[in-house]
Amino acid sequence: MGYVNRRCFTSNYYTVLMSFAPNPRESPAGSDVAIDATEFDGVKVRQYRNRRFKDQGLRPAFIFIHGGGYVVGSPVIYDGLLTKICRELGYYVAAIHYPLAPEGKFPEAFDECLKACLWFLRNASEFSVDQDRVVISGDSAGGQIAASVVQALCNTPSIPRPKAQVLMYPCLQFLDLRTPSYQRTRWLHGEQPGILNHITMSTFLSVYLFGEEDSRFIEAVSANTHVPDEVRRSERLKRLDHDLIPREFKGPTYRPPNINGNNNKMNTEHHLGNALWSECKDLLLDYRLSPLMGDLEGLPNTYVITCGVDFLRDDGILYCQNLEKAGVKVTHKHYIESFHGIIIFPRTRIPSSTVMRKDLFTFLRQEV
Repeated sequence: MGYVNRRCFTSNYYTVLMSFAPNPRESPAGSDVAIDATEFDGVKVRQYRNRRFKDQGLRPAFIFIHGGGYVVGSPVIYDGLLTKICRELGYYVAAIHYPLAPEGKFPEAFDECLKACLWFLRNASEFSVDQDRVVISGDSAGGQIAASVVQALCNTPSIPRPKAQVLMYPCLQFLDLRTPSYQRTRWLHGEQPGILNHITMSTFLSVYLFGEEDSRFIEAVSANTHVPDEVRRSERLKRLDHDLIPREFKGPTYRPPNINGNNNKMNTEHHLGNALWSECKDLLLDYRLSPLMGDLEGLPNTYVITCGVDFLRDDGILYCQNLEKAGVKVTHKHYIESFHGIIIFPRTRIPSSTVMRKDLFTFLRQEV
């Protein structure tokens, strides 16, 4: 299998993102929003402070973890979105710089983000922030890290709980890469390695977990043979049951999973997958990587964004369904004509991002 050339892909992907993002810079003199660098317990962050709200008491905070498949990305790409949250809503905003793979292997990104959030929650008053009105957020891979960090925070005694979590088209598990949305992307684009799909995700995951492109791992995960059938049939993985995904999200391209092992080719593939599973199961089931497998009870008010044109769409849908089963308050906003990564795109180029931002801002005004 010719899987994605990570260095070429990430370089091109980052260039595309930056072409749509505002020019990264520190805030100019006279701006309503001051943008500069600081640290939370040694972790670098990019902070956004609304000068107009300087002496108006305690305010809410929005802590953001950027996406990029664990291997690319930077807070500066999100300057447009984060500046608007700060300027229009009066939030104190901070975006965390975390170590990228391959240098920063799992769980370093999680550890650094959790460390930063713990410190901030304990020291929120230093930033004129109400410690009971802190939102943890992230997009794509950053959405996964954010969801995992929130679970850790909710299980840490003697610190304030986050008020809410905002997850934008997040990846939330790596056990099933044949959900309806993965299938649809594969049907539309085939096995092409240069787009965001099962091959790209498997490659990024390999680099994040092992610091390298492990061909055996990438091929098994891409083929979805890395989890044995008996595990897929287990009680624990019922959280990934495709029956939880509403019929309207499946469409004519959807094929139910075959987990009965009733053909020779699948038997051979799953026999090979058993060995890989024994090596990787603790990683793949770890809530720090797959928050869908974590403790969902008692989590804060959750806002989830999913897009119609997105291989990760169903991760968000499954998370919402399982959170609701656990008694968590959930708001799910689905944008059928939008695509992965859209929220950073200015309205002058991608008008539909305006609706997504408007809905998010309404949630942040009313629920925090």
